[in-house]
Order: sequence, then C-alpha cells, then structure tokens
Amino acid sequence: MELLAALPGAALAVRYVWLPMLPGDTFEAAAAVATRLREPRAKHYWDGDRRLGRRLGDALSIPPEAQGGGIAWDVYLLYGRGAKDIAAPGFWMHQLALTQAPRLDAVEFRRRVVELL
Repeated sequence: MELLAALPGAALAVRYVWLPMLPGDTFEAAAAVATRLREPRAKHYWDGDRRLGRRLGDALSIPPEAQGGGIAWDVYLLYGRGAKDIAAPGFWMHQLALTQAPRLDAVEFRRRVVELL
C-alpha cells in the first residue's frame, strides 16, 4: 500500500480486519484485497462472525441504529506504542454517519500516524 510504503519506521504495525458487511464481503474477497495490500508490517484477519466488530462497536459507542447496526466497520484506529487495550484507541476516524469521531481524512490520519511514530 502506497501510504505504508511512504511511512518510515519498523515500529509501525498495521492490522486489517475484514468483516462481512456488504454483499460481496466474503473471505475470498478479503483475501484478494489482502494480496493487493501486502506489506511486511501489515497483517490481515477475517472476522466472519463480526465478534471484534461488535466489541469495538460497543467500545466506540457506535449506536445500534447506525449503519451496520452498532458494528465497527470502515473505522481506522490508531494506538500508541505499548497499547494493551484494543477497545481504547488513542485516535480514530471512520466512514460512517457518526459524530463521536472525525470522518476519515487521509492527510490528517497520516499526520497522526507520523506523530505516533
């Protein structure tokens, strides 16, 4: 992924979690995208039962009436070095109709990543 390649630092770790939210969101589709986004610092996971999506939805206070029924998806979470609690990101953005965090802005997100490095 170009964004990752442009970011320095072996300390950067990226985790993609794919889950079925839209028609066509399958394990096979996620695996195909994971191949395109291959990068040594990145790992890809499949959350077919949406367990992590639900847990993060609760932690991020994504309401059940939100798109996706309270499940965290299309969210971008940042954690500082040594963070232990996946349910407590230091910063996050989204592409949903929410007000508790900013909508995804690639420039701002990258700035925050660099700040953490």
